[in-house]
Amino acid sequence: MPPNLAAYVIGRSTWGRDGLIIATAAGVHPGYLGTLTLELTNLGEVPLKLYPGERYAQLFLHDVALKEKTQGAKSGFLGSTEPISGKISAKEKEIVKKFPSR
Repeated sequence: MPPNLAAYVIGRSTWGRDGLIIATAAGVHPGYLGTLTLELTNLGEVPLKLYPGERYAQLFLHDVALKEKTQGAKSGFLGSTEPISGKISAKEKEIVKKFPSR
């Protein structure tokens, strides 16, 4: 994210009407570098088919005036290139990897 912009991640209402809820750490700070990870939950009564490349969320960008650099240097997610779990242990990750992909 450029140092003069911040963003909010919002789920698209088209999917929300079908029951798909997008949860995430909604704020993207100026200077953030990494992968945004979406948490998807289907609260509807019908299964949803999701495909790579579809638009499930949108970014609302905002100009910001900074007095000082505010990049989240202490974040463990800064510079990530793939989704990272914040709470799952290494042992649990190995168990999950054994399940076949759909």
